[in-house]
Amino acid sequence: MIPRVGRENVVPPTPPSVQPPSSASSNRRRSSIGGGGGGGGGGDRRQSMLPPGAQSKPDPRPITDKAYQQDCIKKLLVFLQRSGYDHPISQKSLSRPSGKDFTNIITFMLRKVDPTFQDGTLKIEDEIAMNFKAMGYPFTVSKTALVAAGSPHTWPTLLAALTWLMMRIQCMEDFSTDEDPCAPGDYESLEELETKMDKYFFRFLSESYSAFLKGDEKLKHDLEIRLGERFEHDDAYIMQECDDMTDRNGAIVEKMAALNGGEKELEELIQKRDSYKTDLEQFHDLIQQMNQHVATLTQKRNDRAKELEETNVQLSKLTERVSKLKDTITRQEMSVDDVRKMQSELKGVEEATERAIALRDQRRSSLWEIESELENTWTNVESLVSDYNTSNGELGLLPLVSSRGLDMKVVIDKSAAQHADPTRLLSVDLQGTVQPTLLSLREEYGELSTEFKQEYQQALDDLELSEEAFTEAMEKHRIVDGKIDKCEETMEAEREVQEAKLGVRTREVESLETKVASLRDPVALEEQMAQFERQCAELEAMRQQHEEDNLARKRAICVEIDQACSAMEEYDQFCLQKIADVNKYRDEKRSTYGELRLPKTDGNA
Repeated sequence: MIPRVGRENVVPPTPPSVQPPSSASSNRRRSSIGGGGGGGGGGDRRQSMLPPGAQSKPDPRPITDKAYQQDCIKKLLVFLQRSGYDHPISQKSLSRPSGKDFTNIITFMLRKVDPTFQDGTLKIEDEIAMNFKAMGYPFTVSKTALVAAGSPHTWPTLLAALTWLMMRIQCMEDFSTDEDPCAPGDYESLEELETKMDKYFFRFLSESYSAFLKGDEKLKHDLEIRLGERFEHDDAYIMQECDDMTDRNGAIVEKMAALNGGEKELEELIQKRDSYKTDLEQFHDLIQQMNQHVATLTQKRNDRAKELEETNVQLSKLTERVSKLKDTITRQEMSVDDVRKMQSELKGVEEATERAIALRDQRRSSLWEIESELENTWTNVESLVSDYNTSNGELGLLPLVSSRGLDMKVVIDKSAAQHADPTRLLSVDLQGTVQPTLLSLREEYGELSTEFKQEYQQALDDLELSEEAFTEAMEKHRIVDGKIDKCEETMEAEREVQEAKLGVRTREVESLETKVASLRDPVALEEQMAQFERQCAELEAMRQQHEEDNLARKRAICVEIDQACSAMEEYDQFCLQKIADVNKYRDEKRSTYGELRLPKTDGNA
């Protein structure tokens, strides 16, 4: 039998410890070196543009602080209202939003960054997480938190993410390039000129670098021309500001010189002004004192006038009373002794009446106290009876004593309160019936409790013995299971070893049979050797061809890399030179501004 000889028998097998390179890594290597690539390379390049994934690290912001959450909610509410959010929104709804509200808010905000957001190709949770990762959010946005957005344990994290997205959108709006920075216009200050110039220069760097990467020389030339025009316009504005500042300084110097000419007259006027000021202050103090004195005298006069009016009124009243008393005395029939006697009798009657009223009030107070004490006593008795009946019901004594022909339920009869027999008040004889019955029941329950305790202790002992026996049985069962597992492992290992030995022996037998068959047929052996030699020659030629192709491709790639590196170095040098020139020009202008100072004048001004 002639064995089949093919490619699989010539190429040595791959060692199991070396993994072949994956197609994705080879595609990434081809796209990063050759610059080209098919569909797979495009996906890798698109992924390489994304920022690296956020590492799991703690969030330093106090996202669980209520004050911080309220501040974020207020800022987010103002931003949504100013940005034209077309859904109803309030501070209360932002404190714990529903899933629909959160979806509307995040869709509205992300569409300001990417107008094609949520086009239906992906789930909204996946697309939100991908967008935050692409924008460089430094923390991980959990998809589980996005599904349950309004829950108390996930909303603080999502609120912090929305606040970060809001600040990013505001930065994008602040640095919007809709208006042309090169358009001529006036500046309110040199700081505004410097700020706008920095923004324009960084924009120039970005656009020129993009033009360099695209190889658009015309766009680069246009950008440089526009930058030069911007510099010329700013230079003209700065020169105009310098001229205006010089004119203003000259006017100030002339004014100061004119003021310094009348220095002596100014000193005399200042002295007179100080003197007049001192006199004026003294006059003001004197006027204030006189006003206070006048006010005091006026108040005293008003008080005296009021006292005089009151005295006149009292005098008129007394005069009228005296005249009335005189008329009464002239008209009365009784003598003065009769009047005095009647007054003494009236006084005695009034004293007796006062004593009777005091005694009545005292007895009423005593009666009220007795009634209050009686009412409290009845309340306490009713409370005790209610507790007694409740205790009987809870202990189940009523059915037990009813079976013995006794009635232990207490009912209060207030109509029998003054009866000689106290049992009529409660309808039960407490000392003769209830107390002996309760004593006998306590003895019976004590005996039953002792018996139950003994039975419970015996049950606990039996349970403990059962648990010990169960523990011993479980330990024995575990030992038996371990032995069974070990036996099964030993049997499995022995079976694998025997199968491996059997496979080796089978392959050896097949190889020996093949060799024996080849030795028995010399012609087949020679043909096989010739076929081996032809295959070796073909493989050697293929190896040399692949080696030459790889060397040529390597040289071409190295040349391209060297050219790209040299071009990037030249452009970096050009950018650094331009930046140095601009910084030098800015420093010169700043030094020029610093030399503009007001002329020094004498200290007598």
